[in-house]
Amino acid sequence: MSLQEKYQPLIDLANQSNISGLNITEGEGFIKIEGSAPSADVKKALWDKYGQLDPDYRSGDLVLNVTAPEGEGSASSTYTVQAGDSLSKIGSKHGVSWKAIFDANRDKLDDPDKIQPGQELTIPAA
Repeated sequence: MSLQEKYQPLIDLANQSNISGLNITEGEGFIKIEGSAPSADVKKALWDKYGQLDPDYRSGDLVLNVTAPEGEGSASSTYTVQAGDSLSKIGSKHGVSWKAIFDANRDKLDDPDKIQPGQELTIPAA
């Protein structure tokens, strides 16, 4: 199955959601979807669809870079890790990728698979 086929439901949703500047490119081993969603709800719907297609966000074969009008210059926030959390789960709740959270917390994390309950993580603006 090609990446285009794997992510076709997500691509279809992006096409139907009035994403401005929608750009879908396929590279070697990944597909990238970029653009600006008309609302935070549309952006969340795209992330929800991604979660259905790759529940643990572990494939590493999709870059979903869709912005939404959540206020100019939205600041990052913090999140306290709960038992059973993963960066992927936290990211899906906040509409950002696990990699963005990991990158924002490199001072606290050496391994994205080793987070501990009670840790305060910075969640970058979506």
